[in-house]
Amino acid sequence: MRGLRWPDAVLWVVLAVPLVPGAIGEPVELTAGLVLLTAAVLLFRRFPVRTLCALVAAAAVPALALVPTVTNPPWVWPFLAAGVFGFRAGRWAGDPVLVPLAAVLLGGLPVSVLADGTARGGFGVLFGLYDWFLLVLIVLAAVLCPWLLGRYLRLRAEVAAAGLERAALLERARIARDMHDSLGHEWGLIALRAAALEVSPDLPERHRAAAGELRAGVAAATERLQEIIGVLGPRDERTDVAALVERAAAAGMDVEWTPAEPSPEAVERAVHRIVREGLTNAAKHAPGAPVSVRVERLYASTTVTVVNGPAAGTPGPAGGGNGLAALAEHARLLGGTLTAGPGDGGFALVAELPHDARPANVGRPARRSLVRAARTPLLAGTAIAVLAMALYAVVGAGNSLDPEVFEKIQLGTPRADVEPRLPPFQILGDPERMLSDPPKGADCRYHWSREQTDEQLFFRLCFAADRLVHKEAVPRGAISGEAR
Repeated sequence: MRGLRWPDAVLWVVLAVPLVPGAIGEPVELTAGLVLLTAAVLLFRRFPVRTLCALVAAAAVPALALVPTVTNPPWVWPFLAAGVFGFRAGRWAGDPVLVPLAAVLLGGLPVSVLADGTARGGFGVLFGLYDWFLLVLIVLAAVLCPWLLGRYLRLRAEVAAAGLERAALLERARIARDMHDSLGHEWGLIALRAAALEVSPDLPERHRAAAGELRAGVAAATERLQEIIGVLGPRDERTDVAALVERAAAAGMDVEWTPAEPSPEAVERAVHRIVREGLTNAAKHAPGAPVSVRVERLYASTTVTVVNGPAAGTPGPAGGGNGLAALAEHARLLGGTLTAGPGDGGFALVAELPHDARPANVGRPARRSLVRAARTPLLAGTAIAVLAMALYAVVGAGNSLDPEVFEKIQLGTPRADVEPRLPPFQILGDPERMLSDPPKGADCRYHWSREQTDEQLFFRLCFAADRLVHKEAVPRGAISGEAR
């Protein structure tokens, strides 16, 4: 398979293994599955969210349209593939997935209602709604749970990388302090003694000149020490954003610059770093696009915004996103926030940095982010589960037929005379797949027996030409499971 990297080829084989046994004897399913798997593996790195949504849609079609059912498991393989790619999307892609996935699931609602309504008449609307509820719960469990796990692992790795960077900076600062405290003090004493010798009247002129040269050498070494301390200390000591913008404009970028009054030194360094990253990203991913850099100083905080328009040239290759992750961590350590994402047709980088806030707690940030990401699907899943149980309870309370009423209904009775004697709802399930085929062209209804026994678990009544043409009491042994 040309275009596949070896990990992708391994993934293709791993997912093809469970596909083949389930599709034996079904060449259409086998071909469709292999085509879908190949396309997903080839396109995922470029379109991760779209690929995931396509797999979820492929899982929803047989579940809602081809075999609308709540008791017969739909084609399982697409859900397995969607779960695997859901994990990959959370692990490697930072793109939002909840909104596109919700749009795909909402698009399945009318499909489910239409498919079941066509097959089961008016009751099919409720049946299709219940089918859709269950599909949403399956997707939440089979796709979003792996996505959340992948997202957690990605965020933990990013925070760990940011923590290593912060530890390295702290170590560099410690070395700088040690050098300043130890060498600076000793060299200061040497310079002091050399200065005393330089003005001593007891020494010959040439010795005093040598002492002066020694003092000058110590002063030069002290300056060099200060330079080394600057290198070992935090790397973002530069705060001149205007010079940064001027260099970008001189290089050919279309930059609009709105400065502000100076902020505290730590904030100025962070602003410099954010603007530098924003300009670098714009030059790499949106060449030729206009860029707006705006810094606003308020009473207690400074806001920096870097926005670029759509690319006028060919964007460079996508990076790993570590720069933005490190920026977000740096802003958080200052007690601020940083957001990055699409804006004004291009890309926007916005940071708010407080002037006097204490650094945020760095413990368990990945878990907190996971909780925030899981909050919406968890609430949605809870609401769907409550609605499904409510529908289940309402239908279950009105889908049982009295055996005596069933016995009194005669074959050939007009449908208009039979339906008023039947319960308002039917069984939420597919008992027809467990029974013999009904009369050709007949429309059948299924109701639980109000008094269930081994001989009569539920009833089937079939109509054709607006008359009752078939009725039977189905024993418990005719089915392998029960549906409600």
